[in-house]
Amino acid sequence: MMKRAPQLSLVLLWFTSLHTLVFAQTNTSETPFSSIKGLPGIIHYNRESFNADPQFWTVTEDQAGITYFGNNDGVLIYDGEEWHQITLPNSSSVRSLTIDSLGNVYAGGFNEFGLVKKDETGQYYYESSLDSLRLYGLDVGNLWQATIIGNKLIYRSFNELVVVENNKATRLPSPSAFIYAYVYNNQYLVQDQHSGIQRLNLETMTFEQEFSNAQFRYEEIISMLPTSQPDELLATSKTGTLFRVNMKKKTVKILRELFEEKEINQIISTTQVSQNLYYLGTLSSGIIAVNQDGATVQGGHNFDELQDNSVLNLYKNQHGNVWALLNNGLDLITHSSPVTTIFKDASIYDVLIQGNDIYLATNQGVFYTSTLNTSNQSFTKVKGLEGQAWTLQVLKGDILVGMDKGLFQVNKLESKRIGNTGGIWKVIPIKSNPDLFIVSYYSGMQLLAKENGEWKILRHIQGFDESTRDILETDTPGTFWVCHGYRGVFRLMIDKEFTRVTSLEHFTTQNGFKSPYNINVFEWQGEEVFTSNDGVFSYNAKNNLFEPFKPLNALLDSTVNTRTLLEYEGKTWFVQDDEIGYFETNAKNPKLEKGIFLQFKGTLNKGMECIIPLNNNQVLIGSKTGLYLVDLTYSNNRKAASTIITGINYTSKEDQGWLPISNSTSLTLPNGTSSLRFNFASPGIEGETDIQYAYKLVNADKEWSDWQLTPFKEYSHLRPGRYEFEVKSRSLLGTEGQTASIVFQILPLWYQTIWAVIGYILAAILVIVFLIRMVKKRIALENIKALETEQKAKKLLELELEQFKLKAEKEKISQDKQLLEEDVLYKSKELANYTMLLVKKKEIFSEIQEDIKDVRRMVRNEMSRRKLQKMFTKLNQHAIDEEYLQVFETNFEKVHHQFFDVLKKRFPELSQRELRLCAFIKMNLSNKEISPLLNISVRGVETARYRIRKKLNMEHDLNLNQFLENIGSEHTSEVSQS
Repeated sequence: MMKRAPQLSLVLLWFTSLHTLVFAQTNTSETPFSSIKGLPGIIHYNRESFNADPQFWTVTEDQAGITYFGNNDGVLIYDGEEWHQITLPNSSSVRSLTIDSLGNVYAGGFNEFGLVKKDETGQYYYESSLDSLRLYGLDVGNLWQATIIGNKLIYRSFNELVVVENNKATRLPSPSAFIYAYVYNNQYLVQDQHSGIQRLNLETMTFEQEFSNAQFRYEEIISMLPTSQPDELLATSKTGTLFRVNMKKKTVKILRELFEEKEINQIISTTQVSQNLYYLGTLSSGIIAVNQDGATVQGGHNFDELQDNSVLNLYKNQHGNVWALLNNGLDLITHSSPVTTIFKDASIYDVLIQGNDIYLATNQGVFYTSTLNTSNQSFTKVKGLEGQAWTLQVLKGDILVGMDKGLFQVNKLESKRIGNTGGIWKVIPIKSNPDLFIVSYYSGMQLLAKENGEWKILRHIQGFDESTRDILETDTPGTFWVCHGYRGVFRLMIDKEFTRVTSLEHFTTQNGFKSPYNINVFEWQGEEVFTSNDGVFSYNAKNNLFEPFKPLNALLDSTVNTRTLLEYEGKTWFVQDDEIGYFETNAKNPKLEKGIFLQFKGTLNKGMECIIPLNNNQVLIGSKTGLYLVDLTYSNNRKAASTIITGINYTSKEDQGWLPISNSTSLTLPNGTSSLRFNFASPGIEGETDIQYAYKLVNADKEWSDWQLTPFKEYSHLRPGRYEFEVKSRSLLGTEGQTASIVFQILPLWYQTIWAVIGYILAAILVIVFLIRMVKKRIALENIKALETEQKAKKLLELELEQFKLKAEKEKISQDKQLLEEDVLYKSKELANYTMLLVKKKEIFSEIQEDIKDVRRMVRNEMSRRKLQKMFTKLNQHAIDEEYLQVFETNFEKVHHQFFDVLKKRFPELSQRELRLCAFIKMNLSNKEISPLLNISVRGVETARYRIRKKLNMEHDLNLNQFLENIGSEHTSEVSQS
């Protein structure tokens, strides 16, 4: 849903002394703004808003403020937040809608009419009336108007009238064509194309002639609207002719012709806005406003902002706002707005009113007008005063302007510079010398005087060069307070000649303030008060301390920053937490009035606010986007509004859907409910910019939520229990909707029910009784055991002595085991040394054999060859052969006697040679060291290791050395455990 409201913003003035001067000029009941009323805003709704065909024909509204529109796609229902759409059975356009005193909504289309209803879950649907009225095959064409008079519902088509009463339909054919119908004093009038305007006698169901077509110059009469005279009506024809109709005398008088060329434009729809104001919707010229005398009412309507100039229907709702049903979209003309736009598209910092002359200080320069209307075109920028302007003041009959580029004197559209200093904030009069003024600027203060009719800067006041934007003179002559936005508060004393600062005190956090930031000084009820982020303070000169100022802190929230305080005609205006408000200064129980200004929150120029009260009923607000006039009496005219819950959607483990909300005192939800969504709206708040909502779930939320624009709230995985959902609404103009609520319960699981709790309590009681009995029985058993314990004490002593003996024997066994382990370790070391000697010896034998082979090849003498052959033979006879390896295995088995046993037992397929290789591997010998011992190559050792891994069924990533080591350790642990 898209909703576009007029966007307003606001800035408040920060110079208390300046306000006093401005108000002196405006403190009269009559001002240039006295006759200006709120300019109606227009809220636009397009296809993106309602997601349907943009052409609308008819509209009606129920007591809650929910609006029903007849559209080419069916009936569109708008509750203020969401659009709902229902279609007729034949998918025809809806041309007529009306509502009775019970809230029943009737719709008519092409050969179809019936009721728009809402089920218990809040979902809308359509129910045709043709079957119940036995109007099978109804053929009347489009039903263009639906009217209720008493208990009778009357539908008009061109061909006939269908009158429905007590579930019975009466059909009245037209002599030629029924083109329009009207209601006057609870009487039904209808214009026939040939016969003129006739009155339907609702008792006899017959027609009686009222006016002939000749009296209306044979024109089609669109409407007959009431006037201030009971017997007179304002009739409008399709071609734009306005008639005065006297129903008592049966006379018709032409008032005027709206269009010079009738064929160019047409009147399509009308509505009465007030007693003497009528809106006429045209085919191509938008809306024309006229009074009861037929005269066109110019200005103050904002019709130029309509989305489309073809207005098919006009409808005034219960709020006094007007719906314009367009050929392409919908517009809501909000007559209830209390805000009038005076000037747009510039930031307003100050306003000065001198009779009918109005000056504006803006970020773009100074603007002037003497002919105020609601258009920027009435203001003209003063030449030479372009750029940032801060203040406007009347001093000694002259208007002075403080600007970024200097101080100027202005008279209507003429300006003159004073001095050469730039960055002027404002000018303040000196209490002790009315002929001298202090000019506050970006870098201190200057002395100003008017001599011989000319303004002159006399000198710079020495000794203080900080910005003096926020300056206030005290009752002590020559003493001033200066507040700096970031550096705290200064108290200055200036000499009598105003040449220099003779005394300067600087206050930050050591004299009562918690922070030096955002401190401002004002005069309120004759006292000097300081606003801050931590409340309002006053200065105690005796203690040289800033103390909380109780009268204002009791009203204003001391936890947020108060930036402006201003008294005017019994009201105190303030800006706090970026919100504007006021209260009656001398009231016994002052009430803060902020609602009408909520729309301006977030648009203020912090520290540079502008608020100009004109009288008790009007106030000027300057903002970043322009100047606005606010009618303070608006809150007295607001109608009560309600907040409604429009739907409750739930999701559980089993299903999802909508819950009943009508006539429901309490809802029951299953335990498996995982999410719950509440949709809500406030249809009674309309045309007052965006609507905000706050909600609370009783038994879950401690406080109300913050105000938000979202028209729904979701909860997930609520615990079993009883809850009450509450929601309230408000507009940004302060209208508050009544709180809506609904009670619901989430069922517990079977073990969470009250019966389960009772069962738990009974079970607990039984358990307690059982435990008491068990304890008593246990005590008796313990007494018996105590006697038995005494008897066993002696036996225990004997057993303890035996335990001591066993312990001593166990210690001796442990010592023997330790000696054996040390012996095994020693023998293992010897075996390792012996093995390494064998390896070395075998290597040496191999090297000597190779050397002899080499020498034998080189020797040529046969005798030497024989000698070398004998040596080679002796070496082979004494080589380390199998018997040495058997010696090694014998010794290895003595040290690790369990190793071969485990291997042979677990892996019987291992050969003797492979067992021997396993022993070498266990001793951490490398392949190179094992190679000579087994008389094979290193490659052969690797192949043998691979075969062993396969026979041992080892995984690829397991280490063979670690595996063989673990075999011995496992056996050792088994032996030790046994």
